[in-house]
Amino acid sequence: MEILVYGPRRNPFVDKVVRALVLKKLEHRLIEPSGPEDYQRWNPETGLLPVADIMGRRIPDSHRILDELDARWPEPPLVSPDPKTAAAQRQLERWASETFVFYWERYLRQRVLELEGGAEDRTEGALARFGILRRGPVAGAGRYAVEYPQRVADLANFLGSRPFFYSDRIGRADLAAYSFLRPATLGASIPDTANALEAQPTLLDWMKRVEAETETGDGVN
Repeated sequence: MEILVYGPRRNPFVDKVVRALVLKKLEHRLIEPSGPEDYQRWNPETGLLPVADIMGRRIPDSHRILDELDARWPEPPLVSPDPKTAAAQRQLERWASETFVFYWERYLRQRVLELEGGAEDRTEGALARFGILRRGPVAGAGRYAVEYPQRVADLANFLGSRPFFYSDRIGRADLAAYSFLRPATLGASIPDTANALEAQPTLLDWMKRVEAETETGDGVN
């Protein structure tokens, strides 16, 4: 039984799902879009990816996909058996997704606007292919320089001295945070990501532990 994942490999939400499948040692195949029409064809409701085909059931949204994986294949679990710890892991997963996608979105919007010569309609189409549909003002580069390292420092504080977030075992909070920080996704998009991480050695060590448990073997770092 092969699980199909539809989405661009460098999208952090897709990366999170792929790493969850690797962690659970589930056979899977990633199908990347070849054009804008694939987004709407694979997810007619919103056009957003990833979408996973699990035992004939088409499931959108990375959070829901991970829920389904844990329900069908509970080992290894993606959340702690302790309800309070599990709730903290889920909360951090959403915090990481919402926080870092904000900077990812704003930076990509700024860059695409520059490339498109300020054409908002073409910008929206390009961003939709990254799974970004929200509209809003573009923040200046100075905002990233100040706020982004602060959010990375927040993440290091959440980790503390534990090997993984709130646990001695890797979980969905780790997959979410890592997928936004890794160089091949958000880390390659926002300036100063490397510098912000270099200032947090505990996060660098944590990233190595996540990589060791979820090595995908696809050559995307």
